[in-house]
Amino acid sequence: MEILRYGEEAISVAMEEVKPRDWLKKVYKPDILNKWDKVYKKPGYDPTDL
Repeated sequence: MEILRYGEEAISVAMEEVKPRDWLKKVYKPDILNKWDKVYKKPGYDPTDL
């Protein structure tokens, strides 16, 4: 917010509980791997180790 000079009203955050066994299928592949060029902060872990 500070860097972009946006107010709190411009930011939203959502959380969804995901079981560890579903992480690769429901989160990593569709939201991280398939959008790699759009991920601002890349994960520092190997998902196959999870």
